[in-house]
Amino acid sequence: MDLSLTIGGPQGGGIDTSSNMINRAFAEAGYNVFAVREYHSNIKGRHSYNHIRVKEERPRSLRYPVDILVALDADTLYEHMDDVVAGSKVIYDKSFESGDLSQARLIMRDTAKSIKGRLQSENLPLNVIGAIQHMKNNGAITIAVPFDAVVNSAISGGTPTRYFNTLGSAITLSIAGLPVNFTSEAIKQVFASKPKVVEDNVKVVEAAYKYCEENKLSGTTLKSFPKKQRLLLTGNDAAAIGKVMGGLRFQTYYPITPASDESTVLEEHETLSLIENEKNSLEKAGVVVIQTEDEISAITMAMGAALTGTRSATATSGPGFSLMAEGISFAGMDEVPVVITLYQRGGPSTGLPTRNGQSDLLFALNTGHGEFPRIVLSSGDIEECAYDAMKALNYAQRYQLPVIHLIDKNLATTSDLIPEIDKSRVKIIPALSVSEKEDFLRYNLNTENGISKVGYFGKNIFWMTGDEHDELGHVTEDPEVRDRQMRKRFQKLETAAHEIPLEDRVQVFGEKDADLTFVTWGSQKGPILDVIDDLKKEGIKANMLYLKMFEPFPSEFVKSFLSRAKLVVDVESNLLAQASRVIRLETGIEIENAILKYSGRHMTEDEILSVAKKIINKKEKFVVEVLKNGA
Repeated sequence: MDLSLTIGGPQGGGIDTSSNMINRAFAEAGYNVFAVREYHSNIKGRHSYNHIRVKEERPRSLRYPVDILVALDADTLYEHMDDVVAGSKVIYDKSFESGDLSQARLIMRDTAKSIKGRLQSENLPLNVIGAIQHMKNNGAITIAVPFDAVVNSAISGGTPTRYFNTLGSAITLSIAGLPVNFTSEAIKQVFASKPKVVEDNVKVVEAAYKYCEENKLSGTTLKSFPKKQRLLLTGNDAAAIGKVMGGLRFQTYYPITPASDESTVLEEHETLSLIENEKNSLEKAGVVVIQTEDEISAITMAMGAALTGTRSATATSGPGFSLMAEGISFAGMDEVPVVITLYQRGGPSTGLPTRNGQSDLLFALNTGHGEFPRIVLSSGDIEECAYDAMKALNYAQRYQLPVIHLIDKNLATTSDLIPEIDKSRVKIIPALSVSEKEDFLRYNLNTENGISKVGYFGKNIFWMTGDEHDELGHVTEDPEVRDRQMRKRFQKLETAAHEIPLEDRVQVFGEKDADLTFVTWGSQKGPILDVIDDLKKEGIKANMLYLKMFEPFPSEFVKSFLSRAKLVVDVESNLLAQASRVIRLETGIEIENAILKYSGRHMTEDEILSVAKKIINKKEKFVVEVLKNGA
């Protein structure tokens, strides 16, 4: 089975709950699910939706068109009327049929204008009936359900609309052919913290299945598989878990989308107990989480905690990261081990605050004034978010510098079923520290690798300043000391490049002798892996150079690999092809072809595949394609 579905409705209308229900129901039956959340930046009302893919094997990306579209409001019918094709099933509340496009006030003005143009081009009325007819003309099967009547047949009293998301999800699962027991079990899990509402929601599920059976809508019963022990996590969840397992003890943040959810997860599981010998293990212990008054306080407070020997981090997004620039420079000058998890979203300025983007890469590499070493790494799937969070804390401790961990919005709000996180894969690497009250030179210049021993507030005596300093930390402008301190700090990057395994910095997937080589980073990893499999079925050999660490950059490997590639295509979610620029700077290699997307929406398997074929058959030298999928 390979099922693609979208469930949409108003922001704040329970769309996440619906997605959670569908994901868990399929997971209970032994299937794998992959779901991306797209939502508007207003608090309540405008269009949001979850795009879900279900397969027996593990899905790594999404695709269009969808097999099932569930509309929990009329706007969803307009917004997604081109996402369905022949055979797609469209489920909506029959009461929507009286709606007019001019009454859909929560659709953005430009979007409404575009919808109007498409309906007019087909001489269709500018209302829900017109949108439904548009989908019928494309072969979709539309199913009008009397939502009120079905809910009222199950429960008496209350507000029927409160159950519409449960009803829509249950009808979807019934049409897909999933037995009702899996759906009811999912309801119990989703509302585990609200046992009083479980009974009524289960009644609505049973009513939905009964309605589908009576109206011959139920799909052929799907087979189920043995239930597997897996975790249903978002990137936010995984990064939070990884930080705890990596020994995080202090996290700061100022609320910003999509970073805040990571800190919220930490707060929900905050415990302040300590365990014996915790500094040598990855066992869970206490994490203090502080919401600060702004991002300047968030970075400096995390640095202050780090100077006591506490593993510390902060999490933010583009605008907040800008405010942290001065603090990050200070951390670079004073060799403070701190992790900044940078959740990328669409910029510039406030930009697209709840949409995807990969446009902060060059900023992360150059943030702050002056020159100082930093490590910049990125994650490409949910599992990596967890393991990279552990590694980032180790890198900060080992090399005594700021570590910037890039996670794009797609990963932050993507739900994936992953195997249990194996803490044995990452060991805690302690800092090279001195004993309590031991005399030492904090910025000792006589090291072999640029790493001098650290002491901690309250235990050792040392000096700190934002100015250039001598080995004790006292201010100096002596040119020889300045030169030596600069070289010492940057020598740590050479040490890191030597010590960090190459596979943690760059990876290659696919055929060795490929006709086409994709270069990418971040959340494009999954879709491209699927595209490589698609091309293989058509007799085209493809592979992927997947970049994970941009500082220190694996220049020699990348240069050697790309020099041998036949046809190279860069794939990124930004306009400037930023990773491609880094490659040109580090290796001198210019990548001629690019598949880019900067609408803020996720890349899908089908659109990358389509452009990849075009590039393979290209006649012109340079091909830059901008992708458009997604509402």
